[in-house]
Amino acid sequence: MKQISNNSIISSTAILHDDVIVEDNVVIHDFVVLYPGTIIRNGTEIYDHVVIGKKPTSPGSTAKQYSKEYDLTEIMENCIICPGAVIYTGTIIKNNTLIGDNCSIREKCNIGAYDIISRNVTVNYETVIGDHTRVMDNAHITGNMIIGNHCFISVMVSSTNDNSMARDELAATKLAGPIVEDYATIGAGATLLPGVRIGFNSIVGASALVTKDVPPNKVVMGVPAKVVRDV
Repeated sequence: MKQISNNSIISSTAILHDDVIVEDNVVIHDFVVLYPGTIIRNGTEIYDHVVIGKKPTSPGSTAKQYSKEYDLTEIMENCIICPGAVIYTGTIIKNNTLIGDNCSIREKCNIGAYDIISRNVTVNYETVIGDHTRVMDNAHITGNMIIGNHCFISVMVSSTNDNSMARDELAATKLAGPIVEDYATIGAGATLLPGVRIGFNSIVGASALVTKDVPPNKVVMGVPAKVVRDV
């Protein structure tokens, strides 16, 4: 059964499935779809053509197995979800966060408070992003990645989590995304390979290829990335 606040504004073209909760002072624009298990907290605004709570599906071509059930999907207070964003089931987005145009945030992610996830960003499954972090346009955040608090991920950054590049039949059980510690900065167009750790307050230069761990408070540049100086 839906629970919809009388203090919210919901377009007549929006589709709200059963088991949806919409709290006070929420604004939902045209052609939004909210799937079962979705909760929209106070003061959030959701723009046109957003989909929230979608289940991942496969025609049998993916190694990863998907649940047939909807999980809790929660958008907390005072968020803005921009046009065309798709947020999958089981994801939680904390308060005062902006999700930009055409973002894709896969299932069971945890996005922090006061974050900016900018235009056309993809965040794959079971990723954690801390508070006050910015991920800029066209970045790809791979599955099982961890990004800390007060981080900056610049435009066109790529990250990966599968060293076998799907050649290993057991790859889905071995995935390891990079870890970006608090206050780290990743420059434009950098690539982070599976399992690397970017240390506290470190800086990865633009277009760098990170193949091994970066120590805290260091600047790395190049292909492959090497330490060039202290921060």
